[in-house]
Amino acid sequence: MPEIKTIALFGAGDMGSGVGRTLVEGGFRVISDLSPRSATSRANAASAGVEDAGSLKAALETADLALSVMPPGHAEGFAKSAAKALNGVSRKPVFGDLNAISPATMARIADIMSGAEVEVLDGGIIGPSPNKGCPRVYLSGQSANPIAEALNRPDMRVIALGPDLGQASALKMMYAGLNKGMWAMMATMGVAADKLGLLDAFLNELQENNRSLFEPMQRWVGFLAADAHRFGPEMDEIAGTLADLKITSKFHEGARWAYDLLDETPLREETRATADRSRSLAASLHIFRNTLDERG
Repeated sequence: MPEIKTIALFGAGDMGSGVGRTLVEGGFRVISDLSPRSATSRANAASAGVEDAGSLKAALETADLALSVMPPGHAEGFAKSAAKALNGVSRKPVFGDLNAISPATMARIADIMSGAEVEVLDGGIIGPSPNKGCPRVYLSGQSANPIAEALNRPDMRVIALGPDLGQASALKMMYAGLNKGMWAMMATMGVAADKLGLLDAFLNELQENNRSLFEPMQRWVGFLAADAHRFGPEMDEIAGTLADLKITSKFHEGARWAYDLLDETPLREETRATADRSRSLAASLHIFRNTLDERG
């Protein structure tokens, strides 16, 4: 494959802007189509050093590699738009989907892109944005090895799994199914304890006798509503992955229920950056419970 000099990056949220920033620092030219994005996303992109190519087609035909980093519910629709933009374009990038999607969704995206005669790269990101830590970006596909070697950064490990599409997405599903599924279970049990009038006793018991659960509850559960709109569709992708394996999908169907509840609460208006970190876990759980009661 040709040398990667220009990368088209689509997605300027917390993760996308972090990925863009570290790639720019790695010497790549990073471009995007920022015309449909919000003022916040455009500001995130500008601070990361991502240039606006002006249109989706211009970004794609200029790039050696295109990366999609967006909520899972948008992944397939974006792939269709990208494939349409690439039809009739002679110079085409490798198209890498780094979203939290199932292997089945990844296969559909590969089919979509094959119609535009584009090589596809499967990816999955595990961990925080490079702005906050060091995520692991797993890649699978024909060019996974050279692309992983090219993109690896001190604050973003890029790891090739092999040539088979779907492997990177599957690994992401297993990891997210465990930790985000666990957070949903924690929120659900907290809401149940509150409805039973046992929330203080429940949290005290965890704090005194099971800190391995109490500490992640304190760190994550009270602020989950900010991400519930993304995590809900991700639970669907995980449930579908397990169902395809003839393994129960009910755990993650239940997790989808929990994230849907959180996405109805007033706390959904927060973001990771604006969330009130002084709010106690109990206060958040009261808000979650009140929303459930309002459902009737």
